[in-house]
Amino acid sequence: MVPAFRSPWVWLPPAIGLALLVLVLASGANRAAFLALNHAGQALGPLFWLHLTMLGDGAVALALVLPCIRRVPHCFWAALAAAVFAALWTQVTKQFVDMPRPLSVLAPDQFFQAGPAYRRVSFPSGHAAAAFAMAGIWSMGVAGSPLRRMLLLLLASLVSLSRIMAGVHWPVDILWGMLGGWLGAWLGLRLSGRWAWPTAGVGGLVAGLVLLGVAASLLVSRHVGIPAVLPAQRLIGLVCLLWGGWELLRMWPWSAGRLGGRRTARRRQIEEEEVDG
Repeated sequence: MVPAFRSPWVWLPPAIGLALLVLVLASGANRAAFLALNHAGQALGPLFWLHLTMLGDGAVALALVLPCIRRVPHCFWAALAAAVFAALWTQVTKQFVDMPRPLSVLAPDQFFQAGPAYRRVSFPSGHAAAAFAMAGIWSMGVAGSPLRRMLLLLLASLVSLSRIMAGVHWPVDILWGMLGGWLGAWLGLRLSGRWAWPTAGVGGLVAGLVLLGVAASLLVSRHVGIPAVLPAQRLIGLVCLLWGGWELLRMWPWSAGRLGGRRTARRRQIEEEEVDG
């Protein structure tokens, strides 16, 4: 499914994000909005936001792509392309804009901060880029109800906001990251729709094995830096490892041939039984 730009599900989310970014910059409300959101969000408790922020981690987002390798190959390739674009969007921007993190600007008692104590290169948020890249892939790349699409956008927004609630990013960071992630999703879907790459081949197998390694790393890695979310991280890694491994096995030509042979033998047996009967 190639997203048509005239669809509001394609252009409206980034348009809203861009409008909010311009508004925050023009009004100089970046710090005030950060403090207001950071304080208000604590009503839901830190564990809620820390688990959401884990979902925006790059390794977690990539592992979650793996189970769709066989069923929706165009989304699989689009997600990988979007991940590359989102990574370039954030890393290239960081080379030109070295914005200090809230911990370097505000006193520690002014806001809630959790996880690694980052102090530099705040702009933009890679978590927001990853969250909106994945939400964009599924909301633009798979036909579905408006409710499902709205829920995906809500989840991506909450994951992005979690970076403010954890005290490590400003509002402008997540808005710029959101724009990069959404643009990456749109470009990825356009590329995969244009070339219609299959996953049942050498390229798909190599990509799948790499993502299996990413999923496996979640079982032992502590790179997120938040001990409270390790059980959830490992559960996601285990589910993606088992599910993705099963999908890869079913994709292999020898597996498909064996399964097809079994079905043919069973069909022949049924036909023979019907004749004998």
